[in-house]
Amino acid sequence: MKRYILIVSIIILAIAVFFTGFFIKKERFFDENIQLKKENENLKAELQNLNIQNCESKISQDGLLAVKVFSTYPFNVKSQITVNAGETQGVKKFMPALFGKNILLGQVIEVSKNYSVIQTIFDPNWQLPVRISEKEINGLLQGGNEPKITFIEKDKPISVGDAVYSAKQGFPLGLKVGEISEVKESAPGVFKEAVLTTPFNVSSLREVEILLQ
Repeated sequence: MKRYILIVSIIILAIAVFFTGFFIKKERFFDENIQLKKENENLKAELQNLNIQNCESKISQDGLLAVKVFSTYPFNVKSQITVNAGETQGVKKFMPALFGKNILLGQVIEVSKNYSVIQTIFDPNWQLPVRISEKEINGLLQGGNEPKITFIEKDKPISVGDAVYSAKQGFPLGLKVGEISEVKESAPGVFKEAVLTTPFNVSSLREVEILLQ
């Protein structure tokens, strides 16, 4: 009887050892699999990040620094945008920000080590001396959700489609701001106004240029 009990005990112990080892191996394999997946995802993230970094902060021969725009989604913020370049990349306060090479988007108003804030022409506080068409008619760009050109002398001929250019000291003369989309002849006083349309949508911007000076 004792011998029978001993044999049964040995069998039970062997089974217990076998299944314990099996579950330990299975758990160890599961942990190793998770670790491999983690390392694989980290490598993919590093490669993707490297691809993004290779596309950013490039300086052209014209002295334009191409920068990436941070998202404000789902908020439709038009008055300011934040970009991924700052003091380290040579950005300074009041530098012009451009859409492409020749279209004025705004100017830098805040600079940190690796990011900057740009005030766009859609900011209600934005004002900019401008000239209209090849006749170089003076006006003042007033920012806002719908930018407009104010203080245009009533006897000066302007038309829908006329180009509007920056005339502010400190900015390159002749940077295009947009085009006239509507002329308001009936404004009171000796001046008239015009509505400005721009060739870009702020919410669609992914990359802009800063003119390093």
